[in-house]
Amino acid sequence: MRKREDSRYYHMPPARRPLRIYASDPMLARTPGNRLTIEVANERVQSGPRGSRFEVVDYDASRKAFYPPVDLNDPAILLHGGLEPTESDPRFHQQMVYAVAMRTLENFERALGRRLEFRRTTRGRRLPRLRLFPHAFHGANAFYDRDLNAILFGYFRADRRDPGPNLPGQVVYTCLSHDIIAHELTHAIVDRLRHHFLEPTNPDVLAFHEGFADIVALFQHFSFQEFLREQIQRTRSDIRRGQLLFDLAQQFGYATGTNQALRSAIGQPDKRLYETMLEPHERGSILVAAVFDAFFSTYDGRIRDLVRIATGGTGTLPDGDLHPDLVNRIAAEASRTAQSILTMCIRAFDYLPAVDVTFGDYLRALVTADYELLSGEDAQLRSAAIEAFRVRGIYPAHVASLAEESLIWEEPPATLPRLPSEKIQLASEIALAAEAFNQDPFAEGSADETWGSYGSDDGDDPFALKQGLAVGLHEYAVQNAAELQLDPRRSIRVRGFHTVFRVKPRGQILPELVVQYVQTDDSRKDEFGGIPLRGGTTIVAGVDGRVRYVIAKPLTSAAIAGDAVRAANERAEKQREYLAHCDLADPRLTYDDEQYELRRSLERSRLASLHEGLA
Repeated sequence: MRKREDSRYYHMPPARRPLRIYASDPMLARTPGNRLTIEVANERVQSGPRGSRFEVVDYDASRKAFYPPVDLNDPAILLHGGLEPTESDPRFHQQMVYAVAMRTLENFERALGRRLEFRRTTRGRRLPRLRLFPHAFHGANAFYDRDLNAILFGYFRADRRDPGPNLPGQVVYTCLSHDIIAHELTHAIVDRLRHHFLEPTNPDVLAFHEGFADIVALFQHFSFQEFLREQIQRTRSDIRRGQLLFDLAQQFGYATGTNQALRSAIGQPDKRLYETMLEPHERGSILVAAVFDAFFSTYDGRIRDLVRIATGGTGTLPDGDLHPDLVNRIAAEASRTAQSILTMCIRAFDYLPAVDVTFGDYLRALVTADYELLSGEDAQLRSAAIEAFRVRGIYPAHVASLAEESLIWEEPPATLPRLPSEKIQLASEIALAAEAFNQDPFAEGSADETWGSYGSDDGDDPFALKQGLAVGLHEYAVQNAAELQLDPRRSIRVRGFHTVFRVKPRGQILPELVVQYVQTDDSRKDEFGGIPLRGGTTIVAGVDGRVRYVIAKPLTSAAIAGDAVRAANERAEKQREYLAHCDLADPRLTYDDEQYELRRSLERSRLASLHEGLA
């Protein structure tokens, strides 16, 4: 009996699965470190690959054909750590999208401290996984589609006159670009975390979607150690000159004849850009540049002592190659700093409003998220972020100054009663039970499902307790609408809720509950070109039931007063002005006819249209 137990233990599967990918894309295949092996969670995976959250469906709509699915459990593939990177084998394309998607999702789950699901019910069909189509169509595009619960990757021929380092007319696959895969998956995850961030209610909303997706894709470059060390050696520690680290989707950009990468994280501060630049990708690049300036500032400070030691105090590196030990130490600091900032950027979602996000809101969320985790420790990241946003003219609304204490979200009014502590306890129990079953405890059952007074209708969910929690959270909002800057005359929807487990300085685990409430003003629908006028509030409550933060975007209501009324009126006016500008900029969307209202709304919210020719 004992021998059998030992044998069974010995054959337990490993926790991680090695898979090969391109660190960037095939155009840089000969660059040292571009072909590499990464490790992802070793889940049960079927041919496709099809795992618990992702399903690769290799149907080529242009050729009306399925390609044979890769079996990652094939002994020949397992033995070599996955298929060798190649442009010619569709099975490697399938492996590439699965591996990069798993790595990107892992970064989010590590930062947020919880498991994420992509289950949706759309058009009467239940889709338990996010689907990845490596060869979905012929075209220079790739995009996340909410209705299909899928990411669709296109392929196209490189420009014949100016293809850059590509072969003229060669087939370029967007599914072989690490950056495009990570970018598109980030869109899907942002949509999972903040459903209404695809509604262009101000110039920053879609720009935030695009900029944040670029941030995630680019910071993941720093987890590829061999690739990173090569760039540090080449730039002699001045990684601002490391073009391959900070250029996004190089093969795609050159193949379309632009003679450059699709986008870059490097940008000079210019306050006029934020005031005048409205195209979402271009405006999003302002956010990317601000975050990377904060990274550069922090990185320079953290390697300064290493350079002093290596140079005997002069700070000037000698000619020739850097010592490999110094390169390794600098690479470790660069990777650690990048991971810290990426984690801070993702954790900020717990402190974002439920609707109508602005870059200023995001700065406040960044500062609050980092302060909550490291309040008495290193404030360098927060200071660097504040300065990087300031020099670009990004100022949060309704703050007294740019001091850290002013940017942290304010506490709610003293009249707001505590959330019943049993609700916090119930949320914690649900989350812990879900962790035991390796599930997302609060995953929504459909694309449009929200939590109202009746909770969820997701019959497949094993945690029925969450329905009672949803009802309790809804009742709390109704009873305290004014203090939460919600309109008691309108329906209040619980858009989402989840538990956050914080680790106190002494090591105690402290659960908190984050809840999103959303309201819609249907009476003014015609004023905004088919885009709903919404308000909403995110609350963060402690284990004792005390609400620590109320992050509100109010609608105009007789129940609110003072600054809240002014903020509500300003938001409505800015939404009206922005959508009027969109109508003038795109003559296809200027029809003043009822039948075009829905099309206008859908066109403005579709990533397929937004990414056309831009990935």
